[in-house]
Parts: sequence; C-alpha cells; structure tokens
Amino acid sequence: MTLKVQSPARNKARQLLAGLSLSGDELRRRLEQAADPAYWQALYPPFSVCAPAPPMPDLPPLDAAVLDRYTRGLDQYGYFCSQAPLVERLTAPLLECIDTLRKAGWPPAFAYVYDQLWTLWQIAPIAQILGATLGPGYQWIPHGWCHYVQPVRGASGWPPHVDGDLPNRMSIWIPLTDATIDNGCIYLVPKDMNPSAIGSRRELRAASNLQMRELLQRGRALPAPAGSLLGWHFRILHWGSTAHSPGNPRVSLVLEFIAANEPPISNEMPLYDPAAPLPDLTLRLHSIGRAIRQYMRYELKMRRYAELAAALMNLGSASA
Repeated sequence: MTLKVQSPARNKARQLLAGLSLSGDELRRRLEQAADPAYWQALYPPFSVCAPAPPMPDLPPLDAAVLDRYTRGLDQYGYFCSQAPLVERLTAPLLECIDTLRKAGWPPAFAYVYDQLWTLWQIAPIAQILGATLGPGYQWIPHGWCHYVQPVRGASGWPPHVDGDLPNRMSIWIPLTDATIDNGCIYLVPKDMNPSAIGSRRELRAASNLQMRELLQRGRALPAPAGSLLGWHFRILHWGSTAHSPGNPRVSLVLEFIAANEPPISNEMPLYDPAAPLPDLTLRLHSIGRAIRQYMRYELKMRRYAELAAALMNLGSASA
C-alpha cells in the first residue's frame, strides 16, 4: 500500500497552483521585504528581530518525577504528551503574530523571522526533555514550521508520515490552540504497537495492506490543550486528523532536534547550537525557505512560494 497515490484531482490541484505562482514583481517585492528587519518589526511590533539581547521566557523547570515520566514515554513508546499546558501564557502573542502574517499574505512559517519563535525552544521544560533524551550538546534542525488547519469540515493536517529515517532525532510540537478530536489532533502509532517496526519512508511505501490496517488500528489520538508539549522520535508514524465540524483553527508550531554525536544529512544543514547567539536574519530566512521546499509536498498551497523559498535559501547560503 502506498501513501503517495497521485489522483487526478491532486494532479489538477498541482497544475492550478503552478499557475498561481508569485509574479516576477511580487517575488522581488516579497524578497526585498523579507530581507528588511524594519519591515518585520513594523509588521508586528510586540516581537523583535535580531535584538542584541532578546528576552528569554521565564518558565519553571519540570520536576524530576514529571521529567522521568516524559523520558520513559519516549524510551518505551517513542513519544510523550504533557497533557497539561506548560507554555500557555506564551501562546496568545504567538497566535497574534501568526494571524498578522497571514493577513499580510505570508505563510505562517515566516513567524520564524522573530526572536520569540527561537527563544521559545530554549525554555526550561523543552531543554530538560531534549537533554535527557538526546544528551548534552543537542542541536536544532532548521525545519521550523507552523501548522494552520482551517476550521472547516474536511480540512486536515498532514497525512500519515515519519519525520525521517535516521536515529537520535526527535520533534517537539506545541499546539497554540486546543487540538481536539473535532478540529484534527495528532494521531500516532506508539513504538511498541508497531509490530513490523515500520518507521521509514521506504518501509511505508513497501508496507502491505495488512500491515497498514494494523498500524491504523493501533493508532492513538492525542488531543492536547493549547500550550502543552508533545514530542516523538523521527521513526514514529503520525498524522494530523481531519476536522469534523466548524470551529476554531488548529494552530501549532514544531521544530526538530538532533543529538550532538549524530552526523547531519545535507537537508538538515546548517544546524543551530542553542547555546550560541540566535541566527541572523539571512540564516532564519534560509531556514524558512528550506522548510517550505521540504514541506510543500504535504501542503500544496506552499508551491506558490517555491521560487521565493529558493531565493531565500540562496540568501542564507551566501551569508553562511
């Protein structure tokens, strides 16, 4: 059973989106705006762009028992879910920023131009979980993304997939709005419920109908309140389910991480050290461009920005 069936409707959608690419003038205008810190600062003044000393969110660390529960979950089942809202007080300005960007015609992932989207991942609970799971010296993989699932029946998150095939990598996912059964929460197959140990893109493509039925039946829904934390290893099969009724959008942020002793592959570069100063704007734009190119296979509407993404990656490569 393959997960990449190219239906006529999907092919037609690709053709339509190709015809909606940014015009030459729009591409140049967007590229000029993107490279200008003053533009972003004026667009959303509450957040900063490459400030000399951006404020760090002051959140309490996890107590030892809670941290142990999360790390045991990652070890035994391949994932953890805090269930409690650990970063709830940070969600309102992040949502406002994302909404401002969308109204200005930018994909939500451009929120990663702001310092606050980078300092978010340095908070104590996330640092504790990553340090306990990946070890000291872990680094960030530049695939930061913002998921925005429209509040309409039939809208959905990404289809069943794994984040990668390689070991000692994990993703942290933060819902900025409540992720519910109705608006399309995360589903996944726990590691111990994956009888064939299917955990790579190649293995998924080669899986039999029987194996896929087993995986789907063993999937677990993970409804999560705004501001909670979820995380999983790369080889964990997961997906965003389909919204069943009108309501509020499902908005979330995600970033990927790698252990210090693991060599990165080419599309994971450049890695970022959380102990170092935050990356400059051109490297942030490079990361956004790479993420668009990486993930537009899941979000066809991102193909509209494919040329912009390539240009942003070139900016970052030139400055590296």
